Amino acid sequence: MEIILTMILILAFSRLMGEVFERGRLPAVIGEMAVGILLGPMILGWISPDMPGLRTLVDIGLFFLVFSAGLEFSLTHIRKSSRKALPISFMGNNIAFFAGIYMAIFLGYSVEVGIFIGASFSLTALPVALRVLTDMGKERTRFGRMVVTSAVYDDLFSMFLLGIVFSIASAETSLSVLTFVDITLRILLFLGIVYLVSRAFRWKYGLVARYVKHYIRKFRSKEGEFAIIVLFGMALAILAEALHISFIIGAFYGGVLIGERVVGERVYRKVRNTFSAITYGFFAPIFFVYTGINFYINPSENAAAVLMLSALFILVAIVGKTVGAYTGARLSEIPHKSSLGLGIALNSRGLMGLIIATYGLELGIIDVTVFSYLAIVTLSTTLISPIVLSRYIKKHGNDIDKLKI
Repeated sequence: MEIILTMILILAFSRLMGEVFERGRLPAVIGEMAVGILLGPMILGWISPDMPGLRTLVDIGLFFLVFSAGLEFSLTHIRKSSRKALPISFMGNNIAFFAGIYMAIFLGYSVEVGIFIGASFSLTALPVALRVLTDMGKERTRFGRMVVTSAVYDDLFSMFLLGIVFSIASAETSLSVLTFVDITLRILLFLGIVYLVSRAFRWKYGLVARYVKHYIRKFRSKEGEFAIIVLFGMALAILAEALHISFIIGAFYGGVLIGERVVGERVYRKVRNTFSAITYGFFAPIFFVYTGINFYINPSENAAAVLMLSALFILVAIVGKTVGAYTGARLSEIPHKSSLGLGIALNSRGLMGLIIATYGLELGIIDVTVFSYLAIVTLSTTLISPIVLSRYIKKHGNDIDKLKI
C-alpha cells in the first residue's frame, strides 16, 4: 500500500509541476526533477530512494524510456550527411570524453569514475536539438540534416563508451588492457548480432520483414502487436545483460531495429504512440522524480566550493563538446559559422544524460555527489543549449546553411 500512495504522490506532484514549467516554456522534466528534490532527503524527506518496489519501477521505466528513444531513431534521411557527420561526432565525443577524464583525475577521482564522467559529457540529446531546429524552420535544411546526423552518430559512439563503463561495473574488475580488450570484444559481439538481425530483416528484399508483418496482422488480440514488440526489445536487453554490457544498451538497439520496414507503418505508428503514452504518461515522471530524489548536496559542504565544482563540471562539458564538434566540422571543410552552430546544437545532454547518471548511481560507479554534479550539467546544458542555438540561428540563419553535404 505504501508504494501505491508514493506513486500517487509522485504522479500528482510531477504532473502539476510539469504543467507549470511547460507553461513557462521550460522542459517539464525540470519540474519533475524539482518534485523529487522537494520530496526526497534533500528537503522534506518524504520519499527515500531505497523504498521497496521503487527501484523495480524505475528499472522498468528505464527500459521503456530507452526503447522509446530507439523507436524514434531513423537513418532513412541522413545517409547523405554521414561522410562529414562522422568526423564531427568522432571529435566531439572524444574531446568531451577525454576532457571529462582529465577533469575527474585532476579532482582526485578514479579512472573508472573519470571514464563514466567523460562518457556522460560526450552525450548529445537529439530531441532537444531537433525541437529547436523545428521551431526555427531549420530541420530540413542542410544545417539541420547535419545536426541530426551528427547527433545520431554521437549517440552511437556514446553507447559504445557507456557499454565499456557498464561492463567494468558489472564485472567488478579494475581497468586494464586485458579487461578493455575483453569488454571491447563483448561489445563488438553484441553489435555484430544487432547487425546480423538488421541484415536478416533486409534479406532478399525484406523477405523476413514481410513474414513478420504478415503474421503480426493475424493477431486477433489488439495487445498482441504491442506484446511481440516489447518481447523483442526485452530479448535484446537480456542479450546485452548476458554479455555483461547493460540492458539499456540492448533496449536502445531493440527499439532501433523495430521500425516501419519490419512491422509495417500501421503497427509501427500504433505501437510507438502506445509506448509514448505509457512511457511519458507514467514511467517518465516516476523516473525523473526518482532522479531528483537521489539529488543530494551535503548542506555541511562549503557553498562556494559546491558552486565552483558545479561551474567546473558545466564549463568542461560545454567547452569539450563545442571545441570537439567545431574541430570535426572544420576538418570536414565546413565553414566557421556553421561549425560553431553545430558545436552549440550538439551540446544538450537531455534525457539520456539523466538516464545514464541515474544508472551509474545504481550500479555504484559514482556516488551521490558526482551524480548531483552530472545532473546539474544535464539540466544546465538542456536549458542553455536551446536558448543559445535559437539566438545563433536568428543571427546567422542564412550563413549556417552555406555548407556542402
